[in-house]
Amino acid sequence: MLEQAILTIANLPNEVIYFFLLINCFIEYFFPPFPGDTIMVFGAYLAGTGKLDVVTVYLISLAGSVSGFLALFCLGKHYGREFFFKKNYRFLSRDLIVRVERWFQDYGIGLIAANRFLSGVRSAIALFAGLSNMKFLTTAAAALLSSLLWNALLISSGYYLGKNWQLVLPILKHYNQAIIALIVLFVSYFLWARRRKNA
Repeated sequence: MLEQAILTIANLPNEVIYFFLLINCFIEYFFPPFPGDTIMVFGAYLAGTGKLDVVTVYLISLAGSVSGFLALFCLGKHYGREFFFKKNYRFLSRDLIVRVERWFQDYGIGLIAANRFLSGVRSAIALFAGLSNMKFLTTAAAALLSSLLWNALLISSGYYLGKNWQLVLPILKHYNQAIIALIVLFVSYFLWARRRKNA
């Protein structure tokens, strides 16, 4: 099925593929399970075959990644914490929002600059950056830096590996699993330390 999908995409006009790559990098922030990184690596492979231009693939990926982050950031900034306080969603409770806001006061810029490297929580970082009312220009600069580095890493991997581009995928999978595990450990430790302090 993957090979058939690859063949179908590869046979599309270049303009359509470029547009698809742009949308891919944008919507992955709104639908986190979407395999945005995988598709980006495949786009780099197509550039390696001469089908696409690698600089164009890179610039399009940057545009999609940064605009996707900032769109979610603006949604969080527009609705604000009070909107989510009233809703008090189970996955976005008042207590969680307050705790994460404290993290952003101390580590906000660092989290945004690292967001592309944290696939499991990219969307959450973008939303909470908005809820924490961070400055737009500072946020945009940090998001751009993150995309410049991560996208360059993935695209260069797919470009130079050529037909073996899929070798990147298991590495990417294990990397993402490790990141999620570290995030879970960090959050667990933070909550434990906070409870111990308040005890």
